This record gives sequence, C-alpha cells and structure tokens, in this order.
Amino acid sequence: MISSAQGSISDNMNGRHEVYRSSKSALNQLMRSYAARHADDGRALLLMAPGWIRTDLGGPKAPFSVEESIPKVVDVLISKHGRPGLEYLDRDGNTVRW
Repeated sequence: MISSAQGSISDNMNGRHEVYRSSKSALNQLMRSYAARHADDGRALLLMAPGWIRTDLGGPKAPFSVEESIPKVVDVLISKHGRPGLEYLDRDGNTVRW
C-alpha cells in the first residue's frame, strides 16, 4: 500500500495537512488490523512512504521526480519479498514510526 510519512502519528510535530494525514493514518490502521487478523498467513505486507514526489499532488517544489523514486520503491518491495508481516517503510527501506 502507498502510504506516507505524514500518516505517522508519532512523527506529527507540526500539524498541517490534516485531511491528507488522517487519510494515510486510516490506511495504516486498516493495514495494521488486517495484518493482526491474518498474522498466521505468512504474507509480506508493506506500507510504503515514497517521500515527497513531483506529481500533480506533490507539486513542482517536491525534491524527487517519479523517475528518481520508482527504482528505490521497487528495491524496497523486492527486499520485502519473503519477509512475512507488516512493515511501514520509506523508499530507502527505513522504518517509519507509527
């Protein structure tokens, strides 16, 4: 699932973008509940926070292009293969705090 670091409740120190943040927090909660209910499945589940990307949503000031970001996202997806359970990771494979 594509989430965002802005979905992190722990890292929300300055507010702003409340509607976007809450939608991503809700997605994170949904996936956490799903993972708990299916803990014995052995599935690899991932909430991906790709960073601020230059798109229609991200705008022209975002530091990364889609072309720069996608290879990193794919690398994280591949590294998650075979590792069961839910993780919330950024595009560099670092854990994002819940």
